[in-house]
Amino acid sequence: MTQASPAPNPAEAYERAIVQNMLVAWTADLVPRAAPQAGERVLDLACGTGIVTRSVAPLVGPRGKVAGLDISPAMLEVARSLAPTGEADIEWHEGSGTEMGFEDESFDLVLCQQGLQFFPDHGAGLKEIRRVLAAGGRVVLSVWRDLERQPLMKAIDGVVSQHLAPGAFGPPFSLGDATLLEQLAVGAGLAEVDIQQVDVTLRIGDPDTVVPMMMQGAAAVLPQFIDLPTEERQAIIGRMRADLVDAVAPLITGGELVANSAANVLSARR
Repeated sequence: MTQASPAPNPAEAYERAIVQNMLVAWTADLVPRAAPQAGERVLDLACGTGIVTRSVAPLVGPRGKVAGLDISPAMLEVARSLAPTGEADIEWHEGSGTEMGFEDESFDLVLCQQGLQFFPDHGAGLKEIRRVLAAGGRVVLSVWRDLERQPLMKAIDGVVSQHLAPGAFGPPFSLGDATLLEQLAVGAGLAEVDIQQVDVTLRIGDPDTVVPMMMQGAAAVLPQFIDLPTEERQAIIGRMRADLVDAVAPLITGGELVANSAANVLSARR
């Protein structure tokens, strides 16, 4: 009797499908904007599997300190397995972004890539960022703009709405309004708040494989997937596969999926 293949680890699928095909491009925008300096203390908030953390480590060097904080132990396990050695003192912490276990003024720079929108209280998260920043310290964070500006995610959302629940993709885009984001940042006591509306082009090879795998990775961040038993989640994703492939077909050119993606990128100081 042939045994069924084990379900993919959602955090590993998140790294392979979502990070490598979407967030690498955004990291290439976010980190240079923040310009980490040698010797700085940097927090990567909602670090996930650590793409930003790994990018910052060689920039702050061995005299610097880099901390990655995430609420998911599975994400942190993958992050630890991928962390470079010898470039900076990297520490991994499990915890909430709205109640960080760090002392006041612990960091010179806080980065948060596509994480704040998942916090249960956005304002509380921004107040915590301000609290852990040293005087004059800076924060650079990105959040997706509205779903209408994300052709790939909009195509996937249509399939998820049919098979799982309408609005399942709501949380990732809950801070798409730049005015709201600015108001929250100012209300949290941050200064010199600036928000740029940024676009990048995503290029995904082998979309017939990668796009369904993205749904495996979504199990690590979307509440509707997180709460499902593994077998039920796998069955839903299996039923979605053909529809996902069809939904993204208009975005494929020469065997490569090409789609714009848009985010609000906030920079501010304490």
